Amino acid sequence: VIISTIIGVIVGSISGYFGGAVDIVMQRITEMVVSLPFLPFIMILSALIGNSMTSNQKVWLVMVILGLLSWPGLARLIRAQVLSVREQEYIVAARAVGVKKMNIVFRHILPNIISVIIVSATLDFATCMLIEATLSFLGFGIPAPQPTWGNMLYGSNNSIVIQNYWWRWVFASIILGICVICINLVGDGLRDAIDPKSQER
Repeated sequence: VIISTIIGVIVGSISGYFGGAVDIVMQRITEMVVSLPFLPFIMILSALIGNSMTSNQKVWLVMVILGLLSWPGLARLIRAQVLSVREQEYIVAARAVGVKKMNIVFRHILPNIISVIIVSATLDFATCMLIEATLSFLGFGIPAPQPTWGNMLYGSNNSIVIQNYWWRWVFASIILGICVICINLVGDGLRDAIDPKSQER
């Protein structure tokens, strides 16, 4: 999530503020990344590269792959926010007094859309948890010695365990679902606390 947020913030901010040829090139790159079949691509990379890795190295591999492939949605969201904010009066005033463009983007525009970034990052965190659990359940994620909820579900993937040892998959599934829901609720709470336009503040 940190990797994807950093890439998404940089690409979305520069693309939205500068526009023109910069925007066109960055959006074409974003569309190329979006066009990759996400889950099959991760499974192929994990199968090709991950067999020679230790358990800890495969954890880092999965995190880096998820970070490098999951930023386009955030980049487009930030680009849309920057397009709406860059014509505000305080941005025009900053341009008039000669503030550098990169300072305008990262010191004046980004602090005003931080709530959108936080909410999107928390949703991405929950999504990455589900993707990791999916990869581990399919046998392409974190190997068995490293405990994950996906590994627990993968170890329960036969009829004998499902029928006779139900607690091995029921509790892992319930806790994974509760954790994802709680992360989303934390994101909503942070948005309400940070957003100056929120009515509850």
